[in-house]
Amino acid sequence: MAEEVPDRAPARSRTVRQKRSGQRQEAMREAAARLLIEHGPAAVTHRRVAAEAGVPAGSAAYYFPSIEELYAEAVRTAEGMRTTAAQAFAEDLTTRRRSSTTTARLLIEALYAPRLEPDVVTVRLEPMLDASRTPGLLEIMRGSWPGLVEVLRTVLRKCGYDAVADTDDVLLVRLLIDAALLHAEVQGSADAVEHAVRTVARLLDLASAAGPGTDPA
Repeated sequence: MAEEVPDRAPARSRTVRQKRSGQRQEAMREAAARLLIEHGPAAVTHRRVAAEAGVPAGSAAYYFPSIEELYAEAVRTAEGMRTTAAQAFAEDLTTRRRSSTTTARLLIEALYAPRLEPDVVTVRLEPMLDASRTPGLLEIMRGSWPGLVEVLRTVLRKCGYDAVADTDDVLLVRLLIDAALLHAEVQGSADAVEHAVRTVARLLDLASAAGPGTDPA
């Protein structure tokens, strides 16, 4: 009597389903992160994320049962995207002496990679501060800090501000960027980014042993 050969089709079918499920989860994570970065927390809903990810709306809650879980993954993935984009931005800069104003703008652009928009306070900064006050999200936000601080050090060095980059003043730069953006928003400034640029530039002039920098002619 011939030995029966086990039917391997069910196993292959399970593998295919698991792979598709993993792909859909990853697509939803990335879609949620993009929506968070581009439009803010209100955009992170099961329906909108599913549409952005190309996942059937009815199955979105299967992958992320609660909006809290979906939002946590959006924050985690967005911070990863932010750090990766910031590192690439800093590494792509050429090394040359730049003015404090130019350097300040580059620092802000790096910190708010992958893109810096005029509505950065309401769409990016305020949601990040809220996340930093939320149990479960705080550790995610803390996890991105060391990498972002190193990005700022790289930008400072490439712009000729080694005297700032090589001290704890770089931490002050990190804090001042957010504080200056918030202050501009509270004051009703027409351009919060430019307000922050001027504030951070002043700090660089004060903190740098070399004094104010100038762009080469």
